[in-house]
Amino acid sequence: MLRLKLRSLFRPVVSSPVYSTPTVPSGYSLPLSASTLLSDARRQQWLQMLWDYSSLPKDLYQQYYLQPLERCVSLMQQFPATENGHHAYLGGMVDHLLETVAYGARLSKNYLLPVGAPPEEQASQGAAWNAVIVYAAMLQALDGLCHIEVELESGRRWLPLDTMPEEPYRFRFSPITDAQQVQSLSAMRAWKIIPDKALLWLSAWPEVLKTLSLYLTGFRHESGIINTIVDEAIRTSVGKTTPTVLTAPQVTTGQETTLPKVTTHPECLPLQAPSIQPVEHLTAVNLDSSLDSAVSDNTPCDAGTEPLVQREDATGDLLAVMGLSAVSDPGREGGSVETKAEQGIYSVPQDIGERFWHWLSEGCITDTFSVNTANSRIHIFSGYVFIRAPNIFHQFLLENQEYSEDKTGLQNAFERLGRHRQDKGVMYTCHIYQNKTREGRFQKMAGYLIAAKKLYKDHDIPADNPFLVIKS
Repeated sequence: MLRLKLRSLFRPVVSSPVYSTPTVPSGYSLPLSASTLLSDARRQQWLQMLWDYSSLPKDLYQQYYLQPLERCVSLMQQFPATENGHHAYLGGMVDHLLETVAYGARLSKNYLLPVGAPPEEQASQGAAWNAVIVYAAMLQALDGLCHIEVELESGRRWLPLDTMPEEPYRFRFSPITDAQQVQSLSAMRAWKIIPDKALLWLSAWPEVLKTLSLYLTGFRHESGIINTIVDEAIRTSVGKTTPTVLTAPQVTTGQETTLPKVTTHPECLPLQAPSIQPVEHLTAVNLDSSLDSAVSDNTPCDAGTEPLVQREDATGDLLAVMGLSAVSDPGREGGSVETKAEQGIYSVPQDIGERFWHWLSEGCITDTFSVNTANSRIHIFSGYVFIRAPNIFHQFLLENQEYSEDKTGLQNAFERLGRHRQDKGVMYTCHIYQNKTREGRFQKMAGYLIAAKKLYKDHDIPADNPFLVIKS
């Protein structure tokens, strides 16, 4: 009996669940992991868009793109991107980051880099330049962290450099007084976030690493076309900001989750986190329509002058698409970066993509299409078939009206087949001159290069177009 009484003295008293959740003080936000912050369905769509327009196989995409993004997101937590401007709501900084990176990856498909290099050299560097654009779009968003002061529950100041806050936090916007300090802090964060293996891989091309270094250390105008592409991605993200926004990811704490109230003048009050009211509906952004740019159909040009293109083309003459060929990867001994098609990721393409391929091959074999004329959708060049975009896709949809897919959906389905030169997304620009000397006026066209044997199979291939020149 005495033994039982002694045991009862040491028995723990459990008056609450075994697993308790932290109590967040009023006015503070609970730190969230990157996986929690990225779990929102809309943010997953942005990540899917980045994957769709990346030039890396999935394992390297996760290591070189996704992991750095997660590190950025863990630093950005639920901060707004701006105090009163674009994305001025809880979580706005992360949304702006993901939108800009996704837009940048897609816009990168409009350019063949480095400018002026031979097509073979441009193709071999495609994945590296795609990475430069993705990193530049990703890490420019870190500038926003320089505008925010963060205080932890313990009273210590938290500087977003490497890891997420370890305690509940509150924040306020702080005016920038030292531009050089912002530049140096952003550069320091950037170099801590990019994986070392990625930098070693990019160092195989000195111009690639130099351009990235210029951009990340603040010399953005000196980075040339990279700055142009990222600026366009930023403008697109800012222009798509709407009052109906994503609510911040919610955390179950065993009690009702609340966010601090908005303060009108945060500079006059203690550190305070602004908030937004949740919304029931989200107005989805149509990425395909907003970024769907095409070359003017029949635009005569004088040699030595800039050809006219539609306004959506951010830089005019460089209308071609980066892609992926075998590139040395220091992370694999004696190996190369495999394409998505080689990995079998697109081994089961959409039906409309296969139907388009069959229609295209059949038209080439049966001479259904006109070839090598000024208005042709098909041109022959050095063992390749140049198919003119978007015209060839419009022609298919006009002749096959049973399909409800639009031009962008069809073009994406064709790209996923991976049967054009240098895998997914690689387009080229050509000039069709009026004489065989290839001088004077010309028409500018954009399209894809496909090995002629793939389309013509065992049939005779027409002669090359003597008026055509592939341009960068």
